[in-house]
Amino acid sequence: MRWYPVTALSLLAITDMIASQALSVLAPDITRALGVSAGAFASLLAVQLVAACLAPILMATLAGDRAIRAVIAISTGFVWSVCVAAVGLVDSIWMLGVLILLNGLANGSVAALHTPLLTDLYPRDVRGRVLSLYGAAGPAASVLGPLAVAGLTGWLGLNWRVVFFVLGAVSLAGCVAAIRLRDPGVGAREQDNPGSLSGSFLALFRIPTIRRMLAGFAVFGMMLLPGATFMAIHLEQRWGLQAGARGLFMAAYAVGAIVILLTLGRKLDSLFQNDPRKVVVVCAIVVATSATGIALGAAAPFLALCLAAFFVAMTATSLIVPVVALVGLSVAAPRQRGHFAAVFTVTLAGGGLTGAGLLTVVEGAFGTAGAVASVAVPGVLAACVIITAVRTVRTDLEPGVHAHG
Repeated sequence: MRWYPVTALSLLAITDMIASQALSVLAPDITRALGVSAGAFASLLAVQLVAACLAPILMATLAGDRAIRAVIAISTGFVWSVCVAAVGLVDSIWMLGVLILLNGLANGSVAALHTPLLTDLYPRDVRGRVLSLYGAAGPAASVLGPLAVAGLTGWLGLNWRVVFFVLGAVSLAGCVAAIRLRDPGVGAREQDNPGSLSGSFLALFRIPTIRRMLAGFAVFGMMLLPGATFMAIHLEQRWGLQAGARGLFMAAYAVGAIVILLTLGRKLDSLFQNDPRKVVVVCAIVVATSATGIALGAAAPFLALCLAAFFVAMTATSLIVPVVALVGLSVAAPRQRGHFAAVFTVTLAGGGLTGAGLLTVVEGAFGTAGAVASVAVPGVLAACVIITAVRTVRTDLEPGVHAHG
């Protein structure tokens, strides 16, 4: 198995996520220096979220079925690298807003193009391993991002502007390392099944397995994004864990996620080759485990039990991207894969925005613990929707099923 393509795309993903984390970690320093409120800065991050939701669709449409995905992935990496470095030069909230908007638009290539490109670069029998390795980029960034900011500001005593210069330079280095990445062409691994090369964007939603997976993850998004935020609040309010202790805990489950992803990839390949329905079952179990773990952690009477439950929940969540990508990108026709990856990201984000509103209402009525515990409801419901795809996945994987979509 060739290591360079998955390593190159993982480096791009890591540099993207580290830069985004730095904005959140250094928000107090930025707002103080620019003389703006935390609310104004939060509004800018909301603009970035909107851009990041729309950008994957734009990137997938731009790439289409042309062999330019690697070029776009690398080019957008250079864009966000320059934006990150330029944050160190901002002197107004408006300049910062423009950079954040450009960064959010460039981020769309990660969601829309990376996993479809990996699917075409590697044969089906190793895709589980490859997608698991790539999935480890997120947890790795969760560990490296805070450590990088802490090291640059704490150990080296650099101010926030210099930190962004350094992170921008590191990001540029990651883009240079990925410069040899090439796009083999849409459907490069499906030459034996020419009919699978067809399929329009709208036809994507006529695939039963895709519809079921997206519906399930729209519900799951209602749990995942708000649940993670409320979890941190619960750890502070209920157990008195300050930022340092919460950061160590988050780093610990990120390391656990990396270990799981690096060890279970081969098992995913074996399951998918023997019976793809088992991978759908694994997906449903992971979603249910994540939801139940967060709810149990909220109700736990002891701190150790609370942390253990949250640890299991968040490490289980790390398996979602490789499992969903393995099923969804295999079922979709090659030219539909970019749109599937994009729509999946938008679906999760849309569910997260809805869930945030609902959990705010629940928090007002039942407190933070009640809000955290309530995430079990959409999580279990999502698992019930996802598991219905066991009835359709084998049929949808048959050659030529979507040849005329």
